[in-house]
Amino acid sequence: MLPPGTPQVEITTRADTPTTSSPITDPRLQEAFDYWRRQSAGKAMPRRADIDPLDIPKLLPHVMVVEVLPSGRYRYRLIGTENTDAQCVHATGRYLDEVLPGPEYKAHVLRLYDECVRSCHALYSECLFISPQDRTPERHIKVVFLPLSEDGLVVNQVLVVQVYFYMDPSTRDRPRT
Repeated sequence: MLPPGTPQVEITTRADTPTTSSPITDPRLQEAFDYWRRQSAGKAMPRRADIDPLDIPKLLPHVMVVEVLPSGRYRYRLIGTENTDAQCVHATGRYLDEVLPGPEYKAHVLRLYDECVRSCHALYSECLFISPQDRTPERHIKVVFLPLSEDGLVVNQVLVVQVYFYMDPSTRDRPRT
């Protein structure tokens, strides 16, 4: 058995690769991606100022805004209530590498951010999260990483929209450490 937090099933793809059908399988994530593309308005990626929370009120509980620091670290600038509840931690202002659980899961998530920032492209990923308590699949996570840039060249923030599907609905309310 793999350590807790190790992604068991992983699907990662560039969300903006031209195809006949989108790899994004959740309508909320597709809505976020479509909004990001509209806000790009012919640019490689939008600026943070192009993203207006009033345009996407239904998505806000699932949104995170993550700052890309010159050191290569990432810091949570904003975390929606669904993400805060799922992680059971108030992480706004904290570094991802200090908050993400388990070395395998942490490495997995940081690789996704690194790829989004390096490529300057939207990225879609799905994985199963393994419970640290009983080492069984706890939730199916679907997420879209949407790069933001002030100068159109360097990603300085990532708009993240993430949704959770719990294998057992009772695990949603279980206390976590």
